[in-house]
Amino acid sequence: MLGKLLRQRYHHLNKILISQSALKQNHQRLQSFHTEARIVPVLKSNAYGHGIKTVALVFDQLKPDFLVVDSLYEAYELTKLKVKSRILILGYTHPNNFSIKQLPFHITVFDLEMAKSLNKHQKNCRIHVFVDTGMCREGVQIDKLQLFVQKIKKMTNLKIVGLASHFADADNPNNDSFTQKQISNYKKALKILEQENISPQFRHISASGGAFKIRDNSFNMIRAGLASYGINPLEANDPAHDRLLLKPALRFTSTLVQIKIITKGDRIGYSGTYQAKGNIKIGLLPLGYYEGVDRRLSNKGVVTINGAICSILGRVSMNMTTIDLSNVKNPRVGDKVVIYAANPSRANSLVNVAKSIGTIPYELLVRLAESIKRELV
Repeated sequence: MLGKLLRQRYHHLNKILISQSALKQNHQRLQSFHTEARIVPVLKSNAYGHGIKTVALVFDQLKPDFLVVDSLYEAYELTKLKVKSRILILGYTHPNNFSIKQLPFHITVFDLEMAKSLNKHQKNCRIHVFVDTGMCREGVQIDKLQLFVQKIKKMTNLKIVGLASHFADADNPNNDSFTQKQISNYKKALKILEQENISPQFRHISASGGAFKIRDNSFNMIRAGLASYGINPLEANDPAHDRLLLKPALRFTSTLVQIKIITKGDRIGYSGTYQAKGNIKIGLLPLGYYEGVDRRLSNKGVVTINGAICSILGRVSMNMTTIDLSNVKNPRVGDKVVIYAANPSRANSLVNVAKSIGTIPYELLVRLAESIKRELV
């Protein structure tokens, strides 16, 4: 009896399935394309919705120079998993948080108060100075960089080991000139550091968009976010789009929990935005915009059951979505439903779903609820 109880498992109606082989393959393809630079996976924002606790150890096995996160919280999550790779924090951390305990992380710095706190509380801290090369977001401006670095040099507990920046428009095939301007500005920043007798070991500006297009020996590290998970950040008409053959790692599934026939004139969901034109067989899914089915997919999106396309009918609710079962042969309660397909050619792939509602795959991914079961396959 005890053995039987131990074998019982909770049944999850909604699942996010992550392919280990796809994660490894994407990393290896990116690395083989960039012999001049090391690929480091980015695990911020719950690993782009894939689940930081689910994928971290897979990437860690590949022995990257760093696992990259946005926040101190995410860095702590990785330490709980006992990853062996170094951890680089890209985002801003409140200066007071460095006073709590000694940290083993590499820290990106662009704020002097943050640097002062690190110097006061963190012995032998390794930092990556983040320079604004033209995105006008985070970072030290070029004309203020030399003074900033000179002040950092006086902080005896800090060692500058990296110079970081970020491309603003590398995924735009019509704006290569701006990307080249950013590269030029980065090289100016490198010269400023050289004038201060600093030779940063880690030099990085490219994220996934730049990874497809930029090859320059000034950089020896690439922060691969979306591409690590197998999604191409470039538009199909970009000449560089097919340069790498990536494999999407994520498949989002649900379960058919109710089937019913409605008649002509019946309206579905809040505000009755869908009206049946005749008798129709509909199905209920136990997930909605909380779980990650974007509300903009109301009366527009599709899912699949055994390969058959099922349109979303009516408004997507917080935790429920109604679909058309007309194309499904002998549907049954318990049938598996694919919300986001791993195959990029499917109508319900992340890329195609994002296009259909005028957004980007990033947004759909990071909105996948953390409460959904993630599982490596």
